[in-house]
Order: sequence, then C-alpha cells, then structure tokens
Amino acid sequence: NMGVLNMLNVKYVVQTDEEGKVNPALNPDANGNAWFVKNVISVNSADQEISALDSIDTKKVAVVNTSLFAEIDQLNFQVDSTASIDLTKYEPNDLTYRSINTKAGIAVFSEMYYPKGWNAYIDGKITPYFRANYALRALKVPAGEHLIEFKFQPTVVAQGGKIALTSSAILAVVVLGGLFFSFWRSRKNDKIKS
Repeated sequence: NMGVLNMLNVKYVVQTDEEGKVNPALNPDANGNAWFVKNVISVNSADQEISALDSIDTKKVAVVNTSLFAEIDQLNFQVDSTASIDLTKYEPNDLTYRSINTKAGIAVFSEMYYPKGWNAYIDGKITPYFRANYALRALKVPAGEHLIEFKFQPTVVAQGGKIALTSSAILAVVVLGGLFFSFWRSRKNDKIKS
C-alpha cells in the first residue's frame, strides 16, 4: 500500500525490472516528516483503523480511533496552501519542528506513536498527543507559528538519576567519613606516642 509507505516517509522503494534486476526508485509522493490534514476519519477499533488506510490519501486524511482518543472534537479542518511543518532538530530523544498555519489543525508526524515516556510540547507547554493512522503521532496545533517538540522523558530514567545521585552522595559521605576517621586516629596515635 503506497499510502502507508508515504505516511511512513519512505523516500525510496525497491523495484524489480523486467530482467529481474533490483533497483531503488525515488518515491516522490512521500508525505515528509510532518503535515497538516484536512479531514479526520473517526473509527472505533484498531481493525477499522488499519482497514481505512487502504482507501485514504494519508497526506490529506488521518484515521483516529476515537474510542481510545476522545480529544478529537472536530473532523474537518481548513489547511491553507502556506501551512507547513518543518523538522528543525532530530536527535533520538528530542525532535523539534517549526509549524506555521493560519488555522488550527491536526498535524500528523511520521514518527511511531509510543506513549510511554514521550511528551509533546507546543511553545514549551506540555500538550497531549494521540495516535493516528494506527501507528503515527498526531497533535492538535493552534493557528500561528509554533515550536513543537517531542521529548523522550521516561519517569524511570528520572527516578534512576535520583537514585544514582543519592547513592553517590552516600558513598561520598562514607569515603570522607573514613578518611576523617583515619586521619583522626593517626593524630590520636601520634599524641599517645609523644
């Protein structure tokens, strides 16, 4: 299904020619890193989500399982020709986009939806995001120019950092205490010998 490959931003596809040679071919219809959609199709199950992908243009339409993500209160959006979302920073745990749009809308991101640890921010404020097209991230974006960030910030890492810091502090106290005790004992022994 080319629509699925396009939403996954697949830039090259492998094709076999008549002689059986395998050649990479450029996919000119790849959706890009992120885009605004005009319509949202509301479905009630994962099976319906996957089935709907066969019949939509993923560049214009997103499929959302509203039984899981009830925050979708509007299904049609106006996307002007100047609306854009550009990926400005890509690191494994930190993605940054710049969006410009004259109307509020739904943006779909060609990144796998994984809610455990990933947080979305618009202009520095944490914002809920949801799953679209069964596998991707989507986000309500207000009108105007915005900085959109996805950051991987799992709580277990923060807790692990606190535990490591506490353990290091305890170790430092024990080592310093041992050094002080050793120094104190050696001075005491020196006084006794004198």
